[in-house]
This record gives sequence, C-alpha cells and structure tokens, in this order.
Amino acid sequence: MRVPESLPEPPATVPVSYATQIRAETLVLLFRQSFPAVFYSAVVALVLSWTLWGQVDTTLLQWWMAALAGSTLIRLLFFLQYFRVKPRGEDILRWELPFTFTLLLSSLVWGVGTAWITPMDYGVERGVVLYHLVGMAAGAMVTYSAHRLINILAMLAVLLPSTIWLYAQEDRTALGMALSATLFMVISIKATKIMADAMQRSLQMRYELHHAHQEAEHMARTDPLTGIHNRRSFVELSEQIIRHGLRNASPVSALLIDVDHFKQINDQHGHHVGDMVLQHLSTLMANRFRGSDVCGRIGGEEFAVLLADTDLDAAEYVAQQLGQSLAAIAIPTLAQPLKITVSIGVASGCYDLTTLLRDADRAMYQAKAAGRNRVLRYQPAP
Repeated sequence: MRVPESLPEPPATVPVSYATQIRAETLVLLFRQSFPAVFYSAVVALVLSWTLWGQVDTTLLQWWMAALAGSTLIRLLFFLQYFRVKPRGEDILRWELPFTFTLLLSSLVWGVGTAWITPMDYGVERGVVLYHLVGMAAGAMVTYSAHRLINILAMLAVLLPSTIWLYAQEDRTALGMALSATLFMVISIKATKIMADAMQRSLQMRYELHHAHQEAEHMARTDPLTGIHNRRSFVELSEQIIRHGLRNASPVSALLIDVDHFKQINDQHGHHVGDMVLQHLSTLMANRFRGSDVCGRIGGEEFAVLLADTDLDAAEYVAQQLGQSLAAIAIPTLAQPLKITVSIGVASGCYDLTTLLRDADRAMYQAKAAGRNRVLRYQPAP
C-alpha cells in the first residue's frame, strides 16, 4: 500500500513590488538599448580622430584613443558577461552599479579626454570637438532614456569637462559655445525627466494590467470563501493528474467530503459559523495534502480531492486521517465550541474523473446513511 507522505506547507512567496519590477524591467531595456552604443561610440571616436589628425598634438590624440579603446573593451567584456549570465527578475538589479561604473568610465574618457586634446589656441578644432560631444550627449539621451540618473550622469560626463574648459577661455566665441553647451545640458536634463516619467507610467500601466488579469484569472478559478480551487479549476487540474497517471500507469484516487449536519449548523449558530466551518476544513485540507494533489470546493458543503499516485487503500487511510484531524478541531461559537465531523467517500480504479467522482459520491452517501462521521470506500455491486 502506497501512502502519500504529508509534506510541509510551502512558504508563501511575497510578491515583488511594482517599483522593483519596473526598476528591473528598466534595466533590461537599458541593457538592450545600450549594447549597440558601444560600437557607435567607437565609430564616432574614429571619425573624430581622423578629423583631428594633424590638427592637434598627435601623441595626445594617440593616448586618448588608447584610453578610449581600453574603456570600450571593458564595457564590451561587461556586456558579454551579462549576456552569458542572462539575469532575470531581481537578479538584474545587482548589475546596475557595474553598468553605471563602466558607462561613466567611458563617458569620462570622452569628456575629459577631448578637453585634454583640444588645442589651447582658438581654432575650428574646438567647434569640431564640441559638435561631436553634443552629438554623443544627444545619443546618450536616446540610448539611456530608460534610466534618468544614468542618462544625466553620462551626458554630464561627456559635456561638462569641455564646457568648463570653454568657460576658462578668455575669448567671446569660447564663452558663447560654453553657454550653448550649458543651455543644452539644462534642456536635456528637463527632457530626461519627461522621457523617464513617460516610460515609468507605461511600465506601471502594463504591470497593473497584468496584475488585474492575474487577479481576474485567480478569482475565476478560486472559491471566494475558502480560497481553494472552485469546481472549474478542480476539474481542469484533476484531468491533468489523470492523464499523467494514465501515461505512467500510476493509480489515482478521489475523495468526496461532506460536512455532517451542515444545515443544522447554519440554523443553530448562523451562517457566519457555517462559513468558519468551511474555512477551517479548507485550511486543513490545504495543509494536509501534497502539492501534487488537488483540493476543491465543488458544492455548498461538499469538497473533493484527487490524489495522485495513490491507490484505494492509501486513499482510505488519508481520508481517515483527515476526518480525525478535523474532529479534533473546535470551532468557537457564542454558546460553546463546536465539534465538526465529515463523511468521506473514497473511489479509485479508473482514469475517468466523472466516474471517480460518481463512485466517491455514492460511497459518501453510504457513509452518511450509515451514521455519518466515517470513511467508506466505493464497493461496486456484485
């Protein structure tokens, strides 16, 4: 006789907050958008170096190109590690700080490096450098729009060093360029807020709709009073267990449980006490049966259980244990504690849910006719 082991109730999982989910989704989007930017940055650097070659100190330009190549390699290796690990959910939050660090490193190489290689005397090179930097900052706004703080840090790291350098010059043209760059940064910072807020609202709406859909699906499959499966959900899940048992030639058994004298309980103590009785029974069932079994409320005071990989003898033993456990519980009432008993019918021997429930129902009514508070197995007529 195979007796299913009573497994401890699994700990309830705490749902991740919307804020954390949105933050994780934002980082996923950020990684997806920013990976191509590693190569775009390298291409722009090559174009700028080709433009400035022979116009600025070649040694400084070579040093800057080497530093940019190093930061690009670091960032590329970081992305390759991310794609290899493929973090999901909250795990991706641990990648936020390394992402920010590698991005700031590359941005500072751009910002500080271009200010360093720009010649001190006035020339067209200054405008060429600033033109490329503004283009890089504008590209950063689009690429990192999913994360406002990272967006702002990247833009400032690229533009601020050259802007400060321009403010330090004494000619009017440099001052005008510095003022224009400052105005661009101020407008961009405000624009990042608008873009980030719009994206956050979009993500939040998506999660709220998804949560509402899950709630509706849960309500459609759950009995609102007891919190266990309703008849529809019980039937669907039981059919899956039966198909699995048929494929693996493992027995399945059904229990049909009816609360004894339930109408009398409602009449004498009130419907609120009757509801407490059903809730206590449901809680006991949810804690007692295995995760592979299915429990459901299929009628007013009727409950059904489908036991996977359980033969008739084991199912009868489990039903007796359930009845004894319930009888040991006292329901508090205004008068005196109320003892509850159930009549349980047990059936096995086939892979058809309708037949199993019909046979268990017949055995359950035989148990009630025999005096209630007992377990009877279905015995086919000779």
